[in-house]
Parts: sequence; C-alpha cells; structure tokens
Amino acid sequence: MKRLFLFLGTALLVAWGLCSCGNVEERSSGNDQNAVIAVVTVNDMHSAIDLMPQFSAMLDSLRGVYPDLLVFSAGDNRTGNPINDQYDPVNHPMIAFMNKLGFNLNTVGNHDWDGGVEALQKNIEEANFPFLCANVTVPEHVKLDVKPYEIIENQGYKIAVLGVVEIGAKNIPSAHPVYFEGMSFQKAKDVLPKYRFLRDEADIYILLSHLGYEEDLEVAERFSEFNAIMGGHSHTLVQSPSKHNGVMVTQAGSNLKNASLTLFVIRKGKLADVVSKTLDVQGFKKKNAEVQAMLDEFNNDQRFSVALTTATTNFDSKEELGCMFTDAIRTVSGADFAFQNTGGIRRDHLKKGPITIKDVYSIDPFNNDVVVFKMTGEQLEQFIMESYKKNGRYPSYVSGMTYFVKTDAEGYPQSVEIKSDKGRYSKTATYMVAMNSYMASTVRFKSLDDGVSRYMTTEEMTMNYLKTKKSVSYNGTRRAFH
Repeated sequence: MKRLFLFLGTALLVAWGLCSCGNVEERSSGNDQNAVIAVVTVNDMHSAIDLMPQFSAMLDSLRGVYPDLLVFSAGDNRTGNPINDQYDPVNHPMIAFMNKLGFNLNTVGNHDWDGGVEALQKNIEEANFPFLCANVTVPEHVKLDVKPYEIIENQGYKIAVLGVVEIGAKNIPSAHPVYFEGMSFQKAKDVLPKYRFLRDEADIYILLSHLGYEEDLEVAERFSEFNAIMGGHSHTLVQSPSKHNGVMVTQAGSNLKNASLTLFVIRKGKLADVVSKTLDVQGFKKKNAEVQAMLDEFNNDQRFSVALTTATTNFDSKEELGCMFTDAIRTVSGADFAFQNTGGIRRDHLKKGPITIKDVYSIDPFNNDVVVFKMTGEQLEQFIMESYKKNGRYPSYVSGMTYFVKTDAEGYPQSVEIKSDKGRYSKTATYMVAMNSYMASTVRFKSLDDGVSRYMTTEEMTMNYLKTKKSVSYNGTRRAFH
C-alpha cells in the first residue's frame, strides 16, 4: 500500500507539472492543453472474486487522484472458482463485480469461451462494458456481440483500444474445441495491419491483448503504432513495465493478485510519455464494504463446503493433485490407465485437512467428460509422447503406471519406458485408457476404437472416489518422469 501511494505521489507531481488546472471542457477546447489519462489493467483473473473488495478499495483510492480512471481487463475473467463457475447463470458473480467496479472494456480470453458461445453471449448482455476480439469471425446466424475495437473519449481525448486473443492448435484459442463450433480465427499478426487506421483516428492507440507476454513483445517490434500493449494469457508478472520499440508493454500476473497502472501523459494536446507501474492488489489493506457484502452473499453457498474426505498431509505440487485425480478417473471409469493434462490441474497446493467440493472444482474447473479408449501398448506410448508435446514438453499426470519420457537434446520426446502397476506391460497388448474430453479432442493419437464417454466429468468421478476414502495422502507421489 505504501508503494502505491509513493507511486501516486510521483504521478501527481508529473500530473501537476504537465497538466493545466482547467476543467475537461477547457482542456479539450483546443489542441494545446495537457492531461494525464490513467488506465488500470488486470488480466487472467480466473474468478478471483475473493480479492474484489481489495481491488475495489484500490480503485477508490486511484479515483481520488484520477477521477476519469479507466479500467480494462485483458481476458480470462472466469474459470477458477466454483462459486463463480458453477453459478447459474455461469460467471454471473464475476460480471456483477466488474460492473460494480466500473470496468470499461474487456478482451475475450481463451477461457472466456469456456461454456460455449451462448454462455459468453449471456455474459456480454449482462456486462456494462464491451467485449473485444478483432481476430474472430462470427457466422451471421450466430449471435455473439463482440467488437474488434472501441474508441472511447477521456478528458476530451480519443483512445482506440483493439482486442485480440491467442490462437493455439487447430487455429482456435486454447480451450475445448467444442466451444468454438462455427467460429473461425486468424493469427493476430495477420489481423493487426487491418486496423492501422485507428492510429490516425485517436490520440492514444492501445492493444488489449490476450496473446501472452512473449508474443506481445513480438507485436511491439512489428507494430510500433501502438502506444501500449496491455497483455494477458501467459500469467506473466511484469514487475517493472518498460517500453519495447517505443511501446509500453504490461502484464499483471494472474488471479487478481496484481494490477497495472499506466499513465498516458499528454502535453500541448499530444502524447508526450507513457509510464506504468505494477500494483499489489493482494497486499492492499483496505476493503470496499459494499463489495465485501456482495462477496459474502455469493460465498454463502453451503453446497461447496461439504467435506468429501480428509487429506492427512499437504499436497505440495500439481503432480500430487494430478495423481489423486487420475486415480479417481481410473478407478471410477474402470480403465487400466488414466491421464490428465497438466493444464487441467489449476492449483499447485492443497493444505491437509478436509477436502471439499469447492476444492475439487477449484483444482479442475473445466467440467470435461471422461472418455475411455481402447489402445495397444504401442499406441499408448505414442499418445504419451504426443500429450508430452501438447503440454509444452512436460509429462501428463497418470494413474496405473509410472513412465519415463526419453527426449532429444532439444527436449522433444523420442521414446517412452512404461512400468505398469500390475507388473506386466506389452506393446502388443490391449489396454483401456481414460482421459478427459479435452485431451481426447486436442492430442493427436491412434486407438482401436473411437472412444466411449462415461457421461461423467472428471470432477464428478473425483468426488465419487473421494467419498469412498476415509483419508488420502499423496505426499511425494510422482509417476511421470522426463
């Protein structure tokens, strides 16, 4: 909190030194006035509603200095907290908080599509702010009110904001393919040239990006017309935002623990400088009372506090949690082996004590069905190597075996050594292999059949499994190596 006020003090000196004391009309009546336009950006909040009271209080403080403060989100507002993600309608709490806090714009992140087009459209209709995505094409028969850009006016100056989302495998964002039926996407680099005209139509040009920090840096090198790129997707905490090729590039980590404050300093009617600072939301001591009351009401949902079993030791890694989930999937589905992609486990720790329904949905929030495939041992090894590549060269979590992925000097898989828990394994034998529907849709592999859905989600299987256990402990458990 002290660091926030130190920065605000410095920013005030900048503002007092550069800005006139006239009102908005006086500043905008000619093109020779000064102003400081302030923008707060967050990204990848992932349903972190528990920090909304602090974030609201921080915005209250900032608006005391910058009454015309703008608030943007760079995407992935949902998927992470069952209080939000299992709400009916889904994501309503998050949109309600964003409306209450006065968000002005939002770029559609890859996980904002979780739940499909209809769920996203309901969010858009409920929101008091536009949703941006310039690199999606929506069929005429589909109702999805996303816009490529928005031009907003602040203190008499025009700000053009363009939104883009990352494109992964199969030319869609990194979420379940079923959510994008009928949609088509283009790479951001192929779309951005079409919007260069915005540079001439506004005083400030911003890219509100859900591409990831490394790609944002590449965009800054190629498209210097942007004054700032406010990013998300990679969960990168840029502690000291700086300019790259003259473009300010920011990103504020994830889960609302931090935010970015960017100041656009205008002198004599033209943009003179851009400065930015990362702010600590989680450490902010004050809370907005009205927002806290909203949070208490949403959190008063007893469904999620039900204890399923007890953890006798801490879970200290994603792998330990992944082993528990895959044990549940294998046991309930009746498969020989079960796999979970690394991105399907969203927490990296869980304290010993009761494991609740809320914990299960927080660890795996995606509601993916379980599908069981019949594979030969050789096909299984190929699946493991393909999922290794899909995970960014990291092994998937597994139950029913331990395995070791041999890689080349660049980290690409070459072969797999498997040791079955049952002691016998053969390349020519046939096995039943369970996985979530996301893996089934995105990992390239061959099997002896088309797969059979168990019509249960990974969360449902895990809850059913844990109910049968008096206690669990996975301390130090590891089954996949490379």
